[in-house]
Amino acid sequence: MHTVRGMSVPFWLPASVRSGAWPEHVESIDLGVTWEPNSPNAVLASSDGGLTVMAVSAHPDDRDQRCVVLAWSSTRSATMSDPNDEGLAGHRLYDRGLANVLWAGRVEDSALIAELEERARVHPEHDPARFASLVHYVIPLKECTVEVVAAALSTNRAGR
Repeated sequence: MHTVRGMSVPFWLPASVRSGAWPEHVESIDLGVTWEPNSPNAVLASSDGGLTVMAVSAHPDDRDQRCVVLAWSSTRSATMSDPNDEGLAGHRLYDRGLANVLWAGRVEDSALIAELEERARVHPEHDPARFASLVHYVIPLKECTVEVVAAALSTNRAGR
């Protein structure tokens, strides 16, 4: 790990990111749904075919109490990991807009997408254009932070 402005930054990110020069930032997005903020019971599942889904409990004020399901297509990366809500200030994107995200965010000029494209360059049929349409989403939850890089996101409901 490297340190940028007092925060730990993973060594595998491009040098421009580790130095703090990368222009990425997070913009809050409205998905049209919310979920239980204190105990969402989140489950994240991802297939090797590019489908990723996250299911969370509906917000208590939502008239529709069915499970909220976020579904991403053409997923290239999906993680559910630290930090939780109490440690969110330690996330590398916190001072780049994540602090203002209540439900979901979109990372503009994503260093993660750039890093995924850079890793793929060793493949003989690599085409950087395949990464141009990808979006880096970040979902801060009570017990973890979900980050997904995918081509599209849709919201659904499941259950009765």
